Amino acid sequence: MIGQNLEISMQNSSQLETVTCIFGHTSAANKLFDRPDWWCGLPGAFAWYQCPECGLRFLSPRPTLEHIADYYPDSYAAYRPAIDDEPFALMRWKRRRNLQKHLESLHKWTARNGRLLDVGCATGNYLVEAQKAGWNVKGVEIQADAASYARQRFNLDVFTGDLLDNPFTPNTFDVITMWDVLEHTHNPLAILQEAHQLLTQNGVVIFSIPDPHSKEANSFSKAWIGYDAPRHLFLFEGQSLSILLKECGFELLETDHFLANYHTWLASYQTDLKTGRQLKLLDRLFMPFMSLPIWSTLTSPYFNWLNKNGRGTVMTVFARVI
Repeated sequence: MIGQNLEISMQNSSQLETVTCIFGHTSAANKLFDRPDWWCGLPGAFAWYQCPECGLRFLSPRPTLEHIADYYPDSYAAYRPAIDDEPFALMRWKRRRNLQKHLESLHKWTARNGRLLDVGCATGNYLVEAQKAGWNVKGVEIQADAASYARQRFNLDVFTGDLLDNPFTPNTFDVITMWDVLEHTHNPLAILQEAHQLLTQNGVVIFSIPDPHSKEANSFSKAWIGYDAPRHLFLFEGQSLSILLKECGFELLETDHFLANYHTWLASYQTDLKTGRQLKLLDRLFMPFMSLPIWSTLTSPYFNWLNKNGRGTVMTVFARVI
């Protein structure tokens, strides 16, 4: 039904908008490639561009802020139920171990407790683990059902809406996290500027973003999950990342790779299969088994090696308020 409604709405050009470099660079952007919505299969013609002056990669045209929610169906992978509701013990362990990596990264540049705001907290699983570790937590989630789940299932304090409309007092939080969020936002400059206002003096922002120089990006090209049009709108790297942090009042502390795993690779692989290329015999034989939990365990040494060498598909950025 969503797809049918989008078919109709996409005939109206007001559902889409064209954009240029958000840093004001006026040189004509280089078109990288066209990229339809292979992941969810929803209609629309989109393309990735790159600014020749700062390297920023951005999607244009893209759905307007008023219509982007049409591209986030209820089945979208970020909205996962409680870990305790997982039927398999191995998956419960894997999910908690993954969230533990997130928490361990906090302690590199922050105290072991304090006031934490997670932007894009989805159903609240990360906030639950942070709370267990001693953090005073709050969340922001734009998807109403996910935010409601976090409140009802975990009794978490979660604001439903955009960070730019938040009810919080400035200088409230010691750390703000955004896990796989910033690339989804229509105005990442405004988002980080608002984060700056909400953080205390010397507060830290931590966000993870797809790394376009990763091994998977090179291997899968435009089928790489980092180019997930039209949900991913920006990719930051090198100079564009430095400009972003500087304009929002942050100093870069470090970048790290520790979140890439089998599931990020599988998302790119499954996307590649949706591009219309001819399926090989091995694809047909093994696809039904590729989502089994055992594969993430067997392949973890390889992805740990990629992360250790800075070639994982997800880069985490640590920055402090100037």
